[in-house]
Amino acid sequence: MNRPVDILRAQNVTKRFGGVHALDGVDFTVAKGEIRGLIGPNGSGKTTLFNVLTGYVAPTSGSIELLGRSVTSKKPHELSRSGIARTFQHIELFKGMTVLENITVAAQCRSRARLFGVLARLPAVNAEEKAFKDRAEKELIFVGIDTLKDSIAQDLAYGQQRLVEIARALATDPEILLLDEPAAGMNPTEKQTLAALIRKIRDRGITVILIEHDMKMVVNLADRITVLDCGKKLAEDGPREIQENKAVIEAYLGGNIKMQAAESKYAGVSAGEKPVLSLNNIDGCYGAVHVLKNITFSVARGEFVALIGANGAGKTTLLKTISGMLPPRSGSIEYEGQRIEHMSSDRLVRRGLVHVPEGRGIFPALTVRENIMMGAFLRKDKAGIAADYEHVLDLFPRLRERIGQQGGSLSGGEQQMLAIARALMSKPKLLLLDEPSMGLSPKLVEEVLEVVRKIHEEGRTVLLVEQNAKAALNVADRAFVIETGELVLEGSASDLLHNPKVKNAYLGG
Repeated sequence: MNRPVDILRAQNVTKRFGGVHALDGVDFTVAKGEIRGLIGPNGSGKTTLFNVLTGYVAPTSGSIELLGRSVTSKKPHELSRSGIARTFQHIELFKGMTVLENITVAAQCRSRARLFGVLARLPAVNAEEKAFKDRAEKELIFVGIDTLKDSIAQDLAYGQQRLVEIARALATDPEILLLDEPAAGMNPTEKQTLAALIRKIRDRGITVILIEHDMKMVVNLADRITVLDCGKKLAEDGPREIQENKAVIEAYLGGNIKMQAAESKYAGVSAGEKPVLSLNNIDGCYGAVHVLKNITFSVARGEFVALIGANGAGKTTLLKTISGMLPPRSGSIEYEGQRIEHMSSDRLVRRGLVHVPEGRGIFPALTVRENIMMGAFLRKDKAGIAADYEHVLDLFPRLRERIGQQGGSLSGGEQQMLAIARALMSKPKLLLLDEPSMGLSPKLVEEVLEVVRKIHEEGRTVLLVEQNAKAALNVADRAFVIETGELVLEGSASDLLHNPKVKNAYLGG
């Protein structure tokens, strides 16, 4: 039996952004004609690898070959002509152009015309342009949206725009097609159509590499799956083997967390009790992308609730919706008995609803002290501010040691501590924490979450969003699991910690 031909070979690829190793010595080889899944937790380096493979960013070191030819230093337009095409995580169409014009533009990457010929409208140029238009129409027929060719791209439904983007990539006549989260925001019917299309693309002889957070879709489509974690290749195997790989499960669900889940004092909001936070039938969107679907839950005063789920499930969108950063498309949110779904973030902070965002969001040029005091910007009680300032430094002694340093000079774990300390200076009644463990070592995860547990024990209600399920379930009273924008599981943290359905939500069932 002949070994499949390697169409793409990336060896020891490293990409640094300052001191951050987005990719660290990654080897990535793809056989001609396969569908390869590329997965990993949030921040693992998937899109960075796509950007390196397609020339949008240059690797710091390493080599890339396409069908045995080096393409390491080529620009995106050169790689397109070499046979590499891609789509983007966020749709990048020419919105004011028709569908047909969008596809025709891409086909022109194969043009041999020169400026004089174009200006003079030579017959050869006209013939070439007709051929590009014919190619564009064929691709629209192939993806099933030829009846929309004269529609303006921005007027199409979200799923249709995704198909336009795929048709445009196919019009470049690629050897290999890279799809970055093509199913994001699609409904189940659209996902089935997309999966059938990806198989049809493979059957046409085009190799496909797929980044996708819908693990059920990846498992059912991919011949092999490559897993990245913290910029390194963690595993590479068949779909079923990846689902059962202990290292992969730990990367997604969390591993090496030694804290033990405490017995919960809360079972949710009891009869007759007024919840501190209540969401009813919340739907939310990013533009045309339907992210949140009929979210309903309540949080009792003094409770510690975790919201867990895979990257791209909608966790961050939900926190932004609660904290006034994104208005919901429909549904209602009550905080302390008052409707807040259209209340601004600054008003919510004044009322004690405080959000620590994903990525920390500190002010890198300000000192640690200045960053902390920014949290008290809306307060007038000088004595209370001074007391709270000392208290957060007692909670985070490392920050006291670095009080005069610029925030940007701190380590990732110290910056996370700083972001939480700043939030505490706003005197939160309800504290929203978004991915505080992101990018931290297991030891630092334990350290940060132990402080969060102390904050909760002081009487604050906490809603924690975490991709690291094990870490979250070791500190929370109760938890919800969110999958593709819907709540699919709920229970005490100790029960969910050992529930196999949690793994299915992350890695597909």
